[in-house]
Amino acid sequence: MIRINLLPVREVEREAGRRQETRLVYLSAALVLAVLIGIEVTSRLHLAPLKKEYAKLQSDIVALDKKSTELTKLESERKDLEEKLNTIASLEAKKIGPVNVLADLSDAAPEQVWLLEFKESGGLATISGLGLDDQTIANFMRKLGASPYFANVDLVETAQAESDGVQLKHFVVNARLSYSGAALGTAPRNLKFPEPTNKGGSKRKPAQRRGA
Repeated sequence: MIRINLLPVREVEREAGRRQETRLVYLSAALVLAVLIGIEVTSRLHLAPLKKEYAKLQSDIVALDKKSTELTKLESERKDLEEKLNTIASLEAKKIGPVNVLADLSDAAPEQVWLLEFKESGGLATISGLGLDDQTIANFMRKLGASPYFANVDLVETAQAESDGVQLKHFVVNARLSYSGAALGTAPRNLKFPEPTNKGGSKRKPAQRRGA
């Protein structure tokens, strides 16, 4: 009877199997690595234009921020210039306005009206005087209201008065003043006009007219 020892053959087969498995492992690893490299390359190719666009957007944002800063600066300078111009216009109006106001007040007074007092506070004026009759006072108020420097002319009171034996009408008129001659808006509530201090009194000649 012949006996054959098969152990070396089986060992060789197992060794071959192990080598095959090792090759499969290496091949699988290489395949996975190749796939990962492909994904990385593809991602980089897709991200490159996005990164470029992002960089451009960042640059545009910086440029817009710079323009916004310049615009804010220009707006501030514009407001400062407007304030200066308004201040100059206000000073010019305060310098010239009172002369025109008094001139128009004089022109509005008929020959039969004698102005006794003119008080002004904060653009509100109170005028008192003597008139020959109610119609004369009404004419004075109408002419005063036609002036661009007077608005909301209102008769506050009238009273009988006597001067040098002549029966006259003492009157008090309130008005709003516009030293620039610009139209005034709606009168605010609770206007506080100056209180007249001269009630009646001696007869005075009217103020001299412009151009007289």
